[in-house]
Amino acid sequence: MSLLKLLQTFISGTHNPELDAGRIKHDNLPESEYFQDEKLSTDELNKDKQITFQRGYELGQILRAAIKEHYSPAEEQRVIDSLMKAMVYLGNNARIFPDMDYENIWYTDYYDLIELAKDMGLGDKTLPHWPEESNLLNRYLELTTSDLLQIFLGFLEEALLDEYKFGADLDSWVRYLLRETLKSRQRLARERQKHDEAFRFSPQILKTTEQNKRDNSKIFER
Repeated sequence: MSLLKLLQTFISGTHNPELDAGRIKHDNLPESEYFQDEKLSTDELNKDKQITFQRGYELGQILRAAIKEHYSPAEEQRVIDSLMKAMVYLGNNARIFPDMDYENIWYTDYYDLIELAKDMGLGDKTLPHWPEESNLLNRYLELTTSDLLQIFLGFLEEALLDEYKFGADLDSWVRYLLRETLKSRQRLARERQKHDEAFRFSPQILKTTEQNKRDNSKIFER
């Protein structure tokens, strides 16, 4: 077995019990009664499908334009393939879906996507555009197109750097990359914090700060 294959097997088989429990707990939350009780006519269903397709197409165009701006031609096709794979998986499994009445408004109940959005300070769990759903247990998160653009640009950066694949198991692949994106953000935040603390408490800076305090004190005493 090659080293790369061995690493793939190790990573795909490695579990964080606390994280797995969080995913299971979230996925077991009751779905919206809006989906359970509403019986749509064939015409209404077809209309919703058309709206979903149109909103998905528009979102795809926005993301594609952002990819062209952020990536080289050599990288472009690879990140587009990763984006399409993730969006088709989430959309086909109804883990992300558009609002039928408001443009640029989306919803998700996908745990790892929600956790990443929260870390980025994005999304609204009060669902202001979906008043029919009280969302008391916070199964859903409302996201704007701008939110999704920021999230997936981070996701695609991780997909471009990452070499591990999960074959046909798209759920594991999407979850893995969303989680790696979150971890990269947290790692960067810790590095910034350490840098700030080192800067704040370095001997020379501390000495200068204390000297400034003494100088200011003498000025006020005059």
